[in-house]
Amino acid sequence: MKVLLLSDFFLSGQTTHVLELAKQLKRLKIEPQIAFGTIHTRLFWSDYVPYLLQHKLPFCHGLSLGALTIQSRLWQPDLIHVQSSTLFHSAQILAYRLGIPFVVTCHGLGFSQARFRRYLAAASAIIAIGPRVAEELQEFRQKTQIIPNGVDTEVFTPSEKQTGPRRALLYVGRLEKKRLEPLRYLAEANSLLVGTPLKIISNFDPQIPGTTYLPWQVNLVPHLQKSGIVAACGRTAREALSCGNAVLLMQRAYDGVISPPLVKLPDFDFSGNLGRFDLADLKYDLHALLHRPHRLKKLQSFGRSYAEKHLSSADMAAKTAALYELVLKSPKKTPPPGWGSTTQSGW
Repeated sequence: MKVLLLSDFFLSGQTTHVLELAKQLKRLKIEPQIAFGTIHTRLFWSDYVPYLLQHKLPFCHGLSLGALTIQSRLWQPDLIHVQSSTLFHSAQILAYRLGIPFVVTCHGLGFSQARFRRYLAAASAIIAIGPRVAEELQEFRQKTQIIPNGVDTEVFTPSEKQTGPRRALLYVGRLEKKRLEPLRYLAEANSLLVGTPLKIISNFDPQIPGTTYLPWQVNLVPHLQKSGIVAACGRTAREALSCGNAVLLMQRAYDGVISPPLVKLPDFDFSGNLGRFDLADLKYDLHALLHRPHRLKKLQSFGRSYAEKHLSSADMAAKTAALYELVLKSPKKTPPPGWGSTTQSGW
């Protein structure tokens, strides 16, 4: 089976997901080819192209839709899997021209908006990364499947050198204006309880007092193995759990410490945007982790076991491959461009 993956490239868990999915699909003897639309960071050339070459993942970038059509006709993919909402329309056009189905992944909330409806209706299948995303797609529930994003639990592992509970605090995440307030609360709590600067890994230096900054790291494993408590959301929170960290789930809001009771909640997700707790609770939770080593160790062990059981990218890829097979067994003709709307956009 040949699968064409369409995605823009920017520093985010979505991009990392596409690379990981391609790697795992290849292990399943599926041939992936990645077509990147817009490249939003220069790190693509210096850090990510070597990764693609290392794992022998074929890719192209910046092609016009016409050029991509020609190349795809030569390569002859069996289906298209589009990851970026900005490329939904291009996926529909390309699928129509090639006479093959396309699959859509919805990586977050907001896909119930009218502007996405015709693409979701035209897709042969929809992947929602969590139950809250799937809930927004009730209109298309018959062809929507929940497949959470996964991480390579064979790469993201706890350090073999450390046995006791690790106490170092680390913040990892792509920053924007609305994420700065929770980060300030965390920095203040760290200053009061730890007394050393809070280590931040992000896309820019927020210049918050009491912090030290590291630029975006392509390989987070060494940092996650040295830390013991990680404040993060999304994919990074999953990677931190897999490396045996206790995780403070936060992005624009604070959702608490990832724990057995939290993950059992029906609306649990990794967004860090639900606001289950006040930001002031960050200080209390951090204090409890630092001063109760037995609980910290239990949470770190839980994080690793939860990742192995629920967050494996190998399992994610197997479920995705099974969905591909289902789509190919009952193909439907992709509607023509502009179907269901009078407006069109391009690649």
